[in-house]
Amino acid sequence: MFRSGAALTGQSNEQPVSKLDGIKFMFKINAPIRSTPVAFDQGLYFGGGDGYFYALDAVTGEELWKVKTGGAIFSSPAADRESVYFSSRDGNIYCLQRSSGKLKWKLTMGKDLGDENYWDNYLSSPILSDDKVYIGSGDGNLYAIEAVSGKVTWKYNSHSRIRTAPAVYGDNVVFGNNAGYILDINKANGELKWKFATDGVNNSFESAGNDRKSVFCSASISDNVVVTGGRDGIVYGIDLNTGKELWRNNHKGPWILSTAVKDGIAYIGCGSDALVQALDLHSGAEKWRFKAASAVFSSITIAGDMLYFTDLHFSGNLHALTLDGKEVWDFPLGARSFSTPVLRNGMVYCATEAGVVYGLAGNTKGSVEPASYTRMVYYEGTKHPKDFKDFQNGIDSYLRDYFIACGYKLVAEDELEAAMKQQLTSHARSVIVFADNRFPVSITENKEGKPLVLQYMEAQGKIVIFGLNPIAYSRDSTGAVVAFDDSIPATVFGLKYIEKNLIRGIYVSHPTSEGAAVGLYSEFSAVSNPTVIEAGNNITILAKDEFGSNTEWIKNFGGPEGTGLLQLNVPSYEVNYNLGEMRAVIEKGICW
Repeated sequence: MFRSGAALTGQSNEQPVSKLDGIKFMFKINAPIRSTPVAFDQGLYFGGGDGYFYALDAVTGEELWKVKTGGAIFSSPAADRESVYFSSRDGNIYCLQRSSGKLKWKLTMGKDLGDENYWDNYLSSPILSDDKVYIGSGDGNLYAIEAVSGKVTWKYNSHSRIRTAPAVYGDNVVFGNNAGYILDINKANGELKWKFATDGVNNSFESAGNDRKSVFCSASISDNVVVTGGRDGIVYGIDLNTGKELWRNNHKGPWILSTAVKDGIAYIGCGSDALVQALDLHSGAEKWRFKAASAVFSSITIAGDMLYFTDLHFSGNLHALTLDGKEVWDFPLGARSFSTPVLRNGMVYCATEAGVVYGLAGNTKGSVEPASYTRMVYYEGTKHPKDFKDFQNGIDSYLRDYFIACGYKLVAEDELEAAMKQQLTSHARSVIVFADNRFPVSITENKEGKPLVLQYMEAQGKIVIFGLNPIAYSRDSTGAVVAFDDSIPATVFGLKYIEKNLIRGIYVSHPTSEGAAVGLYSEFSAVSNPTVIEAGNNITILAKDEFGSNTEWIKNFGGPEGTGLLQLNVPSYEVNYNLGEMRAVIEKGICW
């Protein structure tokens, strides 16, 4: 179920994945997926924004069945041996036969209270405990339902929408609502045990210009401490027995959106603070904080000595950290993610707003070591007014800014040359993206029998270009590009380019199986001829156009898999919509 167990601590019994080995499968629907998948036996279960509930084979990603509901399914499911449970924006809770998707029962709840829909991204997720399903509703009620029959055992009216999943611990069922309260309900009879008012209770949208009232963070319970937070920007530690505040950690604005707990440490996911924070469970004292690229809306999964979560960065990131806040690896998802990563049998599953569920193959036997890599972007800019430019309409500057936003360091020519020379002795993990598709002369001159750019790749570095190979540019005495000669990169890099008259035009390219294995899943159109080569030794073809020509590829120069010369194809006049996907290919062998 959501967060792995009824107490919502986020603790998984699975082995931690210390390294990603590759993409096992990508399953795509035509709608966002915010539901956190549940992996159970050989099945993977999740809901989509298209109103369908899906069952996949957890190993192959093959669709087993799907069932249509009347609204988007932004609830995460729960599963037992016979059934799966979830709620939909159509106002119903569903119980389906897990093997076939056949409807077993459906419970209709009341209409949502109020008409405020400010960042109302999720529905309450069902939690299973002692043959009961516990779930909140937009009608303000917390429901306790017999799992087999769908009969309501009791319901408690909180008088405000409930979007949190209830945490069940002993005889307590704890949840938060949109009025800013945390409530503890007696599991046996549905009676109120205590009610805690967050500071958000006294806020209004009009006074704050924002929702500083609601509680969307599902509580975690451990050692009789309830850890949760609200849109008032405060993390609360509450005594489970009395409902009294034990401590608070005030972020002074940014929403608190998720919690997890292990071994006396609470892990917190924050909104516009864009961080994950570790706090002492009993005092609230901060242990460490990790800065993410963007807001962390996902919950946190704990497996062994590692944490996993996603962020809302415009091209999405899946992060893996040690329990002391050091990043081990990160994987670019190609789109922002509200979904929480889930581990099962050495696989990591995660979903995105682009409607993609990833099944990532992981290594559970490797040592857990903090990441050590360098990502750089080089942008030469216009030096000669009449110089040739691969890209128009500011595409080159967009590429530069995109990669800077993704954490790449912008380097000048002297820094580029220094970094390449350092690679010759360090053989570290590094990648250099050439945003405007230009190599400076300093790295293309023959030095010690071969240019520095080739020496860098032979020392396990990675180069990324997006159009005509820059080493093919012939320059005059002033340095301006005056001609193109494919024989130069052919000789230096061991490539064989197709004659230009044999392939010319804007064509649709399709990822190959090898391309899909490293992150490409979308078709795209671009001018084929600058990049088309014949297949050869150490070349992996990533995409082919409609004539079968090899448009995207990577050539390895003796380093680990994923390093070498990566040729991608970005249209010259427009932003490539699958640039986020390309990041997975670019960072293969470097960040994951």
